[in-house]
Amino acid sequence: MSRASDLLDGWLPISITHFTQEPIVDWCRFGARRFSEPFFDHTVQSEVRKPFNLLFRHKTTLDVLVERQATRPGLEPSGFIYHMSRCGSTLACQMLDTVPEHMVLSEPPPMDALLRLDRRGYSEQQRITYLRAWMSAISQPRTGEKRLYVKLDAWHVFDLPLLRRAFPDTPWVFLYRNPLEVLVSAMRSPGLHMIRNYLTEDQTGIPAAAVPSMTQTEYMARILESVLKSALQHLGPLQGKALDYTGLPESVITEIAPHFGLSLTAEQIQVMREKTAFHAKSPSEHFQPDAESKQKEASEEILRLCTTLLDPLYNQLVSRS
Repeated sequence: MSRASDLLDGWLPISITHFTQEPIVDWCRFGARRFSEPFFDHTVQSEVRKPFNLLFRHKTTLDVLVERQATRPGLEPSGFIYHMSRCGSTLACQMLDTVPEHMVLSEPPPMDALLRLDRRGYSEQQRITYLRAWMSAISQPRTGEKRLYVKLDAWHVFDLPLLRRAFPDTPWVFLYRNPLEVLVSAMRSPGLHMIRNYLTEDQTGIPAAAVPSMTQTEYMARILESVLKSALQHLGPLQGKALDYTGLPESVITEIAPHFGLSLTAEQIQVMREKTAFHAKSPSEHFQPDAESKQKEASEEILRLCTTLLDPLYNQLVSRS
C-alpha cells in the first residue's frame, strides 16, 4: 500500500474535483462525526470549518481509493433511494438515520463527480471501479455502524443501469409525488437539475436544440418527464420498488424497511415516527402539510403540462406501486 493511503486512517473522501489535469480526492479528518444532517454537504461543511481541518488536509489521486478498498473495505450499501425530487426522500433518510447502527448518506456530491467522469473519457468500468472504491472509503464504520443507505440525486435515475452493475446486490426504491406539487415546488426553488444545460441531452433525452425555445416551466416539466420515464423503464428489469409520497411516512416502516431487508424493533419504529413531526430539511421546524397550498398555487401552464406530459406517467407509477 502506498504511503499516501497509509496516512488516511480516520480520514474520509469528502469531495472530488474536476478542475485539475486528473481528478483529485480531497480528504477530511472526521473522527466519530455522523452524517446526521439532512444532506451530506451539510455535515461536511460543518466539519471542514474545524481548526484542524482548516490547517491540515490530504489530497490524493483516485487510485488511492482503490488501494484502500483492497485493505480496508467499508460497508456494502444496504439500500439506494432514488426519487423525482421534492417527494419525501429526505424524510425517508432522516427516519433511517434514527437507528444508531445506520450510516445514511444523502446526495453525496462525490458520487455525482464520479458518475460524470465519462465526460473526461473514463470508461464505464473505470467509473464503476472508482464508485465502489469511494463507497468503501466513505463507509468506514466509526461509531458502530453496520448498514449503509444512500439517497442519490434526482437525476441519478438516469445512471441506474450503471449503478446497478456497480452494486448488483443493493435493493433500491424510487420515491415520487403528484407532479403538479413537485413542479410548483421546483418553480419556487429550482434544484440543480432544473437549471438549463446542467444535464446533457444524453442523460435526459431532451433535444438540446429545443431547449432555448422552452419556457422555464416547460423545461422543468420535461426534466420531470424524463425522470419518470427512466424510473418506469427500470423498475421491473432492475427490480426496484416505487413508492408514492402519499404513503409516507408510514411506508418507510412498512415498505422500504422490508425491501431493504431491515427488521425494526418497536422502539426503533417509535423513534422513527417521532422524527416525522419535524421538517426533514429544517429539523428544528415542525412539519406542515403543503399539498393543498401547492395545488392552489399551480398556474394554467403547470396544469396543462401536468395533464399532457406528467399525469399519465404518474398514473403508471401509481398502478405499479
